[in-house]
Amino acid sequence: MTKPRTEVSRDIEAGLREAIAHRRGDMALESRRVDAMGPARVREIRKSVARSMREFERRFRIPARTVEGWEQGRKLGAADRVLLTVIAANPEAVERALDDQAAERD
Repeated sequence: MTKPRTEVSRDIEAGLREAIAHRRGDMALESRRVDAMGPARVREIRKSVARSMREFERRFRIPARTVEGWEQGRKLGAADRVLLTVIAANPEAVERALDDQAAERD
């Protein structure tokens, strides 16, 4: 006996049909290109908001060894890129969020 199909299974099937149609060129899907953040950009962001690696570590609670690795070409994950992008755009907002988080723990 076959179980009734769920909404989730129907959504998955529809998604697979869209992927196949896109692959064939029968349908265009919305896409977004995300460029990898290279070591030079990481260094530029760090230097724009901190005089030293240690100051950056203190301000944003990212271990200096981690940032050093990024600056030497270690691949950044999506969350790392997002955090660095927000730090570049509004470092004070990141500091406030971290300060608020610390205050909640106390």
